[in-house]
Amino acid sequence: MVVDRSVVATLSIRPRCLRPSPNYDKEMLIRPLALLRIVVPLYAFYLLWRYVFHSQPPRPNQEAHSPPPEILIPKTVHQLLISMPEHPVSTFKPNSHSISWQQSGWKVEYWSEDACYELAQELDTLSERLYAVTFEQLPAAVLRSDFCRYLVMFSRGGIYNDLDVHLMKPLPWDVMGLSGKGEVPPSLIIGLEGDATSTGLPRSPQFVQWTIASAPSHPILHDVLDRIADRTPHSVGQAAKPAADLDIMNWTGPSVWTDAVLAYLDCTKEEIEKLRDLKTALRIKDVLVLPKRSFAVIQGEDHSSPDILVKHYFSGTWKTCRKGWMSRLIPWSC
Repeated sequence: MVVDRSVVATLSIRPRCLRPSPNYDKEMLIRPLALLRIVVPLYAFYLLWRYVFHSQPPRPNQEAHSPPPEILIPKTVHQLLISMPEHPVSTFKPNSHSISWQQSGWKVEYWSEDACYELAQELDTLSERLYAVTFEQLPAAVLRSDFCRYLVMFSRGGIYNDLDVHLMKPLPWDVMGLSGKGEVPPSLIIGLEGDATSTGLPRSPQFVQWTIASAPSHPILHDVLDRIADRTPHSVGQAAKPAADLDIMNWTGPSVWTDAVLAYLDCTKEEIEKLRDLKTALRIKDVLVLPKRSFAVIQGEDHSSPDILVKHYFSGTWKTCRKGWMSRLIPWSC
């Protein structure tokens, strides 16, 4: 048998070719590092872009502002400091939204949960209702927050705003004054949240309650307090059932607020349709209803428009996010 020596030589060399090179480990380490050198700067650039264009709302335009000579709304801004799940009051820090109101020239008052309860007790002595009992029965912070804003506005008047609402136009707003038709200034100013273009809302029209401007003791605020007091015993019983969800919208939120507003306005079907397609401010009785963009401007609209008064950033501290560090690392994860 004759053996080809060239084949033997090839077989003896081949295993050596399969061995990894001495720099193999370094090469495998360098590849992901090179990828990180690309990804990290891009992510840093994205965070910078998000901070500059999304976290810094425009300041109120103070140019050529002539305040109305007479208004009925007290020059006080009210905001609540009530702890929400995973958002305790101790973590609150002034941001561009709260600072925009502090720099408005109006007095700013912050209401704690204890202060709201004391106010409910104060109102109990002036009415036949037991608002303090209702306040104690509300099982969630978001419900107490809703109830408190109505208590404060009914008792004190002024402007109520959620903490994530940014002032866009200087106070007092022109719409707070006389309309030029010989009428007295409005006693209540509200804005549309839902109109004919909106979907997924319980009411149409639906009014925002993250911003309310009112004189004290307005009948709509009294009515919404009574509606909540009436339904709370039943709603508490429903909420106590296993796996029950809180019906926040109808219990204390925009739905019951909208019902109280529409009951007072006593609109005809034609007026309801006009509200659903509202393009300019509409005065009904002593209430001024503003179009959707005034209190509920959305991304993409012209924010320099003179009738955009506030912008709501929908931080939603009552909508808990349980992702912790992930939400800080990836802002859109919550």
